[in-house]
Amino acid sequence: MSSVELPLAGITVIDVSHLAAGPWCTMVLADLGADVIKIERPGVGDMSRQAGGVYAGEESAVFLSFNRNKRSVALDLKEPRGREVLYRLVERADVFVENLRAGKTAQLGIDHATLANLNPALVYASISAFGDDGPYVDLPGNDPIIQALSGAMSLTGEPDGPPARQGVSVPDFGAGMMAAFSIVAALLGRQTTGRGCKLDLNLLDVEIFALGPRAQEHLITGEDQPRLGSAHPQFAPYQAFRCRDGRYLYIAAINEKFWHLLCEALKSPELADDPRYATNPDRCRHRSTLVSTLEEALAHRDRDDWLALLNEHGVPCGAVNSLTEAMGDPQVQHNELLQRMRHAGVGDLTTVAMPLHLDGQRLPIRSAPPRLGEHTDEVLAELGTEVVP
Repeated sequence: MSSVELPLAGITVIDVSHLAAGPWCTMVLADLGADVIKIERPGVGDMSRQAGGVYAGEESAVFLSFNRNKRSVALDLKEPRGREVLYRLVERADVFVENLRAGKTAQLGIDHATLANLNPALVYASISAFGDDGPYVDLPGNDPIIQALSGAMSLTGEPDGPPARQGVSVPDFGAGMMAAFSIVAALLGRQTTGRGCKLDLNLLDVEIFALGPRAQEHLITGEDQPRLGSAHPQFAPYQAFRCRDGRYLYIAAINEKFWHLLCEALKSPELADDPRYATNPDRCRHRSTLVSTLEEALAHRDRDDWLALLNEHGVPCGAVNSLTEAMGDPQVQHNELLQRMRHAGVGDLTTVAMPLHLDGQRLPIRSAPPRLGEHTDEVLAELGTEVVP
């Protein structure tokens, strides 16, 4: 891996973000080679260090999941000495990332105007819940609130059940990835202009953007869409089905070709000839009877038997895996997505690597998520500054 030149090597990122979207963004930059200096409050640190109920040693799984390849510096930004050190770091940095509550950066003296005055080439990225102005600017916001407000939660869940939170933090992850992409674009632009810029992203915008076709369909029709569980509003059959052993199989017969292959696998030519199911729009209109028929047919075999048979016939399908099954899946194992890292306070840990191959190789995990303030002395020595108490 040492032969792979990481594309962001030589880029310095000052990270004063916490919890999810900001640290996700800076981990992507760190994985790509940037030197990410994570600024944390002494004795407290990133709030994700205390988040959740799963810990490895004294480190929370939440913190461990998106803080690798970074250096931690403990600074109290409420104190003049802490700000002085931060300013010196900013003077030689390329990127600054924050996701503090509205008005907090100005209170601390780390707002864009102040830092851009110190370093006009700085790319300053601000990630918030709702934006830097507007009716919600002073309200607290987090991932599930954004899922609710964006309409995404109204689309998630079974038809006869309540709205459900998505099982993963899509707004946080999406905002982090969008911020990382925007930062790289700004750095590319800076090569021409020589100037930095201010980037503003908020989770609400990102989640509505991520609605994609669902948002566009609504903007065309003006209609709200019902919850369909695992089904798709525009294709059928395109959902999870319960098999004889109680496990679920997802079938995605997206067009007539795959519908007929499914009918062949089921040995049900009468379904292929049924005018109610002749085309995808027909199958969507008669979704209820179609699903009932398929549920009955699929209940006669175990999931893995169906998987083998449908794959043999070329029907798009997949097991609805548990996390245990997903982490042990043969393709996941073959892809070497799960990587080992050595944490000084925990020992060996397995984590999910960056989903990118560069010149055919995985990006390296150069260091485990840092202990609070682990690199304070190291970074201050690079500044030629004595250690802050």
